[in-house]
Amino acid sequence: MDIKMSELKKGNDNFEFIKEQVIVKKHKKLKKWLFPFLMTVTMAILFGLISAVTFCIAEPRLYELLHRAKEEKTPVDLQDKDTEDIDDNDLIRPGLEDTNTVKPTPGLDKPAVQGEDPDINEEVKDPEPVIVERSIDADIDDYKSIYDDIKSIAYEGNKSVVKVSSIINTSDWFGNPVEREVETSGLVIANNNTELLILVSLDRVKDASAIDIIFSDTIAAKAELLDFESELNMAVIAVKLVDIPELYLKSIVPAKLGESYTIIVGSPIIAIGSPNGHPESVEVGIITSKGSHISLTDNRLDLFNTNIQSNDNSDGFIINLNGEVIGIITRNLKEDLNKDLSTALGISKIRSIITKLANETPRIYFGVRTDDMTEAAKAEHGVENGIYVETVQANSPAFAGGLKTGDIIIEVDEALVTNTNRFYSIISEYNPGDKVKVKIKRTSNTNEKDLVLDVIVQEKANK
Repeated sequence: MDIKMSELKKGNDNFEFIKEQVIVKKHKKLKKWLFPFLMTVTMAILFGLISAVTFCIAEPRLYELLHRAKEEKTPVDLQDKDTEDIDDNDLIRPGLEDTNTVKPTPGLDKPAVQGEDPDINEEVKDPEPVIVERSIDADIDDYKSIYDDIKSIAYEGNKSVVKVSSIINTSDWFGNPVEREVETSGLVIANNNTELLILVSLDRVKDASAIDIIFSDTIAAKAELLDFESELNMAVIAVKLVDIPELYLKSIVPAKLGESYTIIVGSPIIAIGSPNGHPESVEVGIITSKGSHISLTDNRLDLFNTNIQSNDNSDGFIINLNGEVIGIITRNLKEDLNKDLSTALGISKIRSIITKLANETPRIYFGVRTDDMTEAAKAEHGVENGIYVETVQANSPAFAGGLKTGDIIIEVDEALVTNTNRFYSIISEYNPGDKVKVKIKRTSNTNEKDLVLDVIVQEKANK
């Protein structure tokens, strides 16, 4: 019994010893993990502080780098300051420059001799014309030299022309989806420091799933549709400068835009782009007629014709012998007289439109089609200036403001309206939502009367 009790006591002693050892081990374990934990927290705080300081220092520079393209994009200005306000009525027609010039009458530019009556009518004879004949020996080398000069002009002009390829999703006869590739030519109109802006025909790119600028068989750059004008079938696409290989970028030069007010029938011209339907083709011809116009919504543009053959695939640009673009070949704004010849929009009156497309500036919508009035028509209605409203478009600002077909628009906010182009220039200065006071003469009633209507102009929506 004594042995058993001693053994029991010994067992109890061991038990107590084990309990004490367990408590000691937990305490040491806590100390073992406490130091690393505190070090981790300290390092995390230090890391957070360092990260915050680094971010505060780097963030402005990172923002500048990521948004550099947006901030450094420069506005495009294609306006010709010397001709943007020219009125058709102020233009001197070629060949009539000296019509109103007073020429001295022979014999009357000398002082009268005493005793002679200066009022005596004497027969005045025009001087006989002096004909100078000069024989010029020309041979085949001179002929080749002329064409070498033309090729040189075309070569320089083509530095502003690029090949544009677009993929349009369509379907075949059985309704199966297919991809159709369309190729055309585009005119480089500006470099805004981040993108090249290229003028193209809208129907070549509008429904495209992808647009590429082709530099060679293996090199191309992606482009995107920036803005467009449906009535003119005109669009501006943009390609990022960073996507263009430097070798090709150096060879591209924005086009020189000339003016089309003073073009002369019979003048030689060069068509570049795709004038015969083939990209990178060139045609040489002359201006065969001018003076035609096309009425559009709120505007009227000039057309001129050439002797260059046209087809459904023709796109291109007309340059003069100075290498300046004076016209944009159009397929949808032709007259019905001869659709097989190239017709071009005169560049002077579409400069402002192209500028707005390049800058993505909203175009103002009034909603009328008008015609310029002859002097006889003005006298008939007792007005000194104005334009005749041929059509008021449904649901347009003009329709909502109360304008009707047959009205004569005389003033817009006290600015005289002398012709349709002047009217377009006036309303283009407003912003969407602006209210303008339009002075009109209503001719649709038996008794004509002057009215002042309020019209709230809107942004022109592309369709």
